[in-house]
Amino acid sequence: MVCVEGRILPDPDRTASGRGAWVHRRCAVSAVEHGALGRAFRHDGSLDVKELIHFINEVTNEMDAKDMKLK
Repeated sequence: MVCVEGRILPDPDRTASGRGAWVHRRCAVSAVEHGALGRAFRHDGSLDVKELIHFINEVTNEMDAKDMKLK
């Protein structure tokens, strides 16, 4: 993920400019819930995490669907 102008954006291709961080999907959710992203990205003020949460939900849904097909 990257922080660009107060927005936390998913960056699965690792090509976006901005301050970046690697994080596991579950850890990203926890970081959002605990407000840790501001500290991690050294950003004062609130962060917009809508796009990150949407991406996490999409990936989770895709993984669940794949897991169901494998069973």
